[in-house]
Amino acid sequence: MLALTWFRLVVIISLSVLLSACGAGDAVTPNPNLPTPPQANNYLITSSSGLSVSINENIEITVAANSVDSDTEISYENTALDEAATAQGIITSLHTLAPESLTFQKPITISLKIPDDYALGGQLYLARLTAAGWITIDNSTVSERFVSAQVSQLGTFAIRMQRIVEQRNMGTACDANASEQAVRFVHVADLHARFGYQQQYFSRIKAYHKQVLAETPYTLFTNGGDDYEKGTVAEQISQGLATDEAIKAMRFDLRVIGNHDYAWGPETLINFSQDSHATVLASNTRYEGESKTDFGAVDFAKVQVGCITLGVFGMTSVPWNELDRPLQDDPIPDFIKQFKMSWQWQQIAQSIVNQYAAEVDYMVMLSHLGEGLDTKIATNVQGIDLVLGGHTHGGESFTTLNNGALVIQPDFYAKGITDLNLTFSTGDKTLKNIDYKTLKTDTITERDAATQQAIDTIMGRYAPDAQTEIAISENYLNAMQLTAVTAAAVQHSKQTISAALLNPELVQKRWTPGALTQEDFHKAYYVERQPSNTPGFNSLYTVTVSGTDLNAMLADQPDWFLLTPDTIEAAANYQVALFKGPALNPELFFNGVTFNDVAPIAEAWWLLDQYARFRTSQCLHIDTDTPLNACQDSANITIWNFTDSSNPLKADFGPSTLSYFDPDNKGWGPEKTRFGSTSAFNIADLADGPATVMAFTDHSPTEGLEITLNTAANGDFANEGRVSDYTLVMDIYWPYATKDIYRALIQTDATNDLNNDADIFISPFGGLGISTTDSGYFGRSQPDNWHRIAFVFYSAPENGVFEVYIDGEFKGVKRDGDIGKRWSLDQAVLLLTDNNYETEPGYLNALLYAGRAMTRAEIKSMGHAKTKLTFQQATRTLNQTIKRHYQQAPAIKPNLWLKQRQRFFGTHKSVNN
Repeated sequence: MLALTWFRLVVIISLSVLLSACGAGDAVTPNPNLPTPPQANNYLITSSSGLSVSINENIEITVAANSVDSDTEISYENTALDEAATAQGIITSLHTLAPESLTFQKPITISLKIPDDYALGGQLYLARLTAAGWITIDNSTVSERFVSAQVSQLGTFAIRMQRIVEQRNMGTACDANASEQAVRFVHVADLHARFGYQQQYFSRIKAYHKQVLAETPYTLFTNGGDDYEKGTVAEQISQGLATDEAIKAMRFDLRVIGNHDYAWGPETLINFSQDSHATVLASNTRYEGESKTDFGAVDFAKVQVGCITLGVFGMTSVPWNELDRPLQDDPIPDFIKQFKMSWQWQQIAQSIVNQYAAEVDYMVMLSHLGEGLDTKIATNVQGIDLVLGGHTHGGESFTTLNNGALVIQPDFYAKGITDLNLTFSTGDKTLKNIDYKTLKTDTITERDAATQQAIDTIMGRYAPDAQTEIAISENYLNAMQLTAVTAAAVQHSKQTISAALLNPELVQKRWTPGALTQEDFHKAYYVERQPSNTPGFNSLYTVTVSGTDLNAMLADQPDWFLLTPDTIEAAANYQVALFKGPALNPELFFNGVTFNDVAPIAEAWWLLDQYARFRTSQCLHIDTDTPLNACQDSANITIWNFTDSSNPLKADFGPSTLSYFDPDNKGWGPEKTRFGSTSAFNIADLADGPATVMAFTDHSPTEGLEITLNTAANGDFANEGRVSDYTLVMDIYWPYATKDIYRALIQTDATNDLNNDADIFISPFGGLGISTTDSGYFGRSQPDNWHRIAFVFYSAPENGVFEVYIDGEFKGVKRDGDIGKRWSLDQAVLLLTDNNYETEPGYLNALLYAGRAMTRAEIKSMGHAKTKLTFQQATRTLNQTIKRHYQQAPAIKPNLWLKQRQRFFGTHKSVNN
């Protein structure tokens, strides 16, 4: 169990040490405007008017009226920075105002300019020289490159840099009798709000952390930043609050702020930095808000882990712009107002090492800079022992540099975990052994119950409809086709839009045919609010142009999707929809075109969500004008439950027929196939009791079951008389003896040509599918168990797919372009047969064939294998209410923290600097 001791220290940096230790490339001049020998200047404070003066570019004084009883003369003198002041963290020349004995009836304001090339981070204060040394003035504020404070007496003033340090104890106390001690890190980075996914990544990661903590009590759970954006739609609906809650539910020990963590502005970032469990690090960030205690991140942490003292600091990378590009050329802007960034990472790292190396045993940089910068800094700054990184999105890596520093980059999107175990000698605190490993998150079978409950609550509160079926796509759209749907969604949302020019390269993930949810729309256009606290780079904007300019725009971007009016009049004005980048940077995309009335419309995913609901209300697919199957009758669905003893292959209902596949007319079917109860066959009953089932044998290539379709041709191969989109559902049971063998399930060639393999198998590991391009097997069924397996096919010349379900749950989709004409059906389909005898005996309880692709909601409604397979098709009405994914989702309540913050920040939304 962790024993935590928290307290904060304010530590003064010794710049004299810094200057002597930094390399030539890192030299820092504390005062860029080094003064000439001291010169005195005199100024008059009047009783009636006070004084407001900029003595020079580096100092301003404001004295209110009636601050003195009578007119009073004061003098000003500027003195060069000396070593004694430098040693106490002073970074400017010394500004003396006399007489020091003068006391004011009202506080006066003194403002000193921050040196232009100051780049060492830390917090800046005004300080006053006393007999005991330099004393920080607590009411100091930073604004517009000046540090200001209110004082009641004159004296000598300067700007002082102080680092905020947090110290904590983790684990039990040092065991003085132990010769060795392990310090272990469970490290992740770039989680990007992947908490709401069905894979339950967060609860798996937390389960692994707890397992490691039980094995090694001195374990630190670390996070390399970028917790926001690109993940679940819950973040968008909650405007960042859902991600804040999810990350804090993980209870990290140490985490750094990444560039995406600035996405939602100052108020949200302040809240995100205030973590009751984690130490939050931001060593190249200076908070310039009204109250310095608002920002919870620190510059440095001393972590006592048993016998080993760790020093930890954290770095944040540069912002990105609306073109989805990093801003790397000077001057690099800050992310958002109130947070001043320093991009001199190496100078800051060197400064921190110089200041604290003697106080710790092992120095760690928790970095969100990326592998390249991590390696450069750890190479050039002697004293950094370990870099726990993030930001690269290139998969995991582990490097040992020539100077012994370790540089680690973890996996991203919550897909993997880095586990680093370091063994130290408790005597001299030297590192004796390194044990490094990584693992994929989806290989962790255990889920942490507390974390999963927290995530479920968050999703229920903010995004109860995230996984609810909103619309149906008939096709597997390519990027251009999906962009066309996006353009239709924009025009539906804003009727005044008369044209749209949309770059298909901004589609981030195409959806597959079938049911679509809010998450599918968000994955198509992940939101990245670039620049920070502004709409996403792939949000939609409207601009006004003339007809002449519109024609020029169409000519300049012929590869984009173009939605245009029937006629374009040169002198008329048109509202045109564009993605954010072109809307704000016309000169980069269009030759000689200027825009008027540039304004945001909405995020792309939200427009798709609204359009999808409209299309569904009209009983139409989102991508075609084909009526939804759910709005039609169910005459193309056939079900067999094998309960008619006189004719067991007779359908319960539906147009299709089932027979034995027997091209040689050998009459094998009735001889080798048996029907009886599960009890009679000495196999497990169904979930709700015993049932009459079919016992099938290991069929030869001329044996099996044949479904004669009797359903209309449809989909991409309809003009060839073929059924392209269809569904097959089976309640099936395989004995344990067959578990290590491939078993044929579906053969789309109804002749079972000896040159053609079966088209769908169950693998030795229980997966369902076929090996084509990339992986083609999904889920995992168990032998000696009844499973209701389902396949939904959307065969097409290009972009065909099939989906796999086990017991009503979606297990995967095959979408690599292989599911073409071979998987379409011509009059019939065969089951449980193969040209190479890859068949085994088993049991079939029920069977369903639908001459259409059923939706995920429809498959889920049939659930797991039961004594009887039934299907009740729900008919949509025009004003159908979408069912909530969480049946008892708590109501969304006002965020008390946000309301409280509004008292200080007002209701005006923050904007990027």
